[in-house]
Amino acid sequence: MSARSPSLEPMRRSALLLLLSLLVACGGPGAEQDPAPDPTPSSPSSSPETDGEQPDGQEPDESSPGAAAPARTPACAVVRAGIDAFNEGDFEETVARFGEAVPLAEEQVDGSEQADQLLEAVRWYAALPPEDYAEAAVSSQEFQVYKAITLTQCDPVPDEAAPSTAPPVEA
Repeated sequence: MSARSPSLEPMRRSALLLLLSLLVACGGPGAEQDPAPDPTPSSPSSSPETDGEQPDGQEPDESSPGAAAPARTPACAVVRAGIDAFNEGDFEETVARFGEAVPLAEEQVDGSEQADQLLEAVRWYAALPPEDYAEAAVSSQEFQVYKAITLTQCDPVPDEAAPSTAPPVEA
């Protein structure tokens, strides 16, 4: 139990909901310039790829597992499977997938805040009893915070090996 002032709690909740709304709005449908279909229904669309460039122009640190593309890590692949199971209403499978993702997320911990946040979110979802998922999804602040973390970090990305348009036909 925290020693937070009860009068600040509504403000904190409002600030958190505003932040989550902004995160969803920035990554939601229509945020993407490329009209390619989203491979996973019920999830926010992918952000445009940056060809591995960091916003400050530096190249990503390839020594960190997933520094270039967090969504392409083994942990995120399993997290996406857990999210898909949740979207299908299979909460037993959701817990199983997040449980499977815990050691993978632990392997990704590299001292970055991003890796620590993902591990915390994965552990929380793995520990949530299946029968509590439906209620937590609508009433738990932690659920919403961890949802934002997992959807942001494990947003599906298009496969670079797959052509984005049909190859030209030679006459």
